[in-house]
Amino acid sequence: MYEHIKLSVQDGIATITIDRPSSNNALNAQMFRDLIGTVEHCDADDAVKVLIITGADKNFSAGGDIKEMATFEFISYELSMLTGQASLSLRKCSKPVIAMVNGAAAGGGCGIALGADFRIMTEESYLLTAFSSVALPGDTGCIYHLYQIVGLAKTVELMALSPRIYGKEALQLGLTTRLAPDGKLEEETLAFAEKLLHRPLGAIAMQKQLYYEVFYRDYMAYNRLEAENLAKAGASADHREAVTAFLEGRKPKFNQ
Repeated sequence: MYEHIKLSVQDGIATITIDRPSSNNALNAQMFRDLIGTVEHCDADDAVKVLIITGADKNFSAGGDIKEMATFEFISYELSMLTGQASLSLRKCSKPVIAMVNGAAAGGGCGIALGADFRIMTEESYLLTAFSSVALPGDTGCIYHLYQIVGLAKTVELMALSPRIYGKEALQLGLTTRLAPDGKLEEETLAFAEKLLHRPLGAIAMQKQLYYEVFYRDYMAYNRLEAENLAKAGASADHREAVTAFLEGRKPKFNQ
């Protein structure tokens, strides 16, 4: 359907692929728009019963493109609102959504994965909030989703320190639904999707509606505040230093 967001449908299972492997599937504004459009299309298509979202090649998504950030025009209020709405589109979708996390799901990629109903990982794949490493507070509703899954104390830790959360730890924290054996990620994800196909999808859609209306009722207010903060941080000296240091291959020196 789109340049970097691909869709295939087979036997009731739609696979949405973030397809920009030359940049580790880094996301930009148009890709977020296209992702929203693709999810909404699948939600309206009676032939689609279950959605899988994944990344092309080795990684799920590296999040924001650090090279685009280096223009210092990439981060904006409008972009952050888009990121939050893209993540929320997975929650609003009436059909079950599975994130097949291959390799790294970092930054905005982590937020998109957390927006799914289920996550399938391997021991080697990992989630990484990444935002604080480039002096940003976060986007894609990442804090909101994390809080719903692991609670506030762990969310604070994962956002501030940004450790890699590999498969086994993700399973222990409830951040992933299944661990697939090495080399069997796609097979395990399809098996899980097929299991969902045999469940009462109408009832699951009603469950998803309840989750959204009760547990996500203040998400848009959160999204607006998240966008305001991201825009402020994107214009900060710390963000400029973090991006410059990354591109120069050195450690950043943040303002104290």
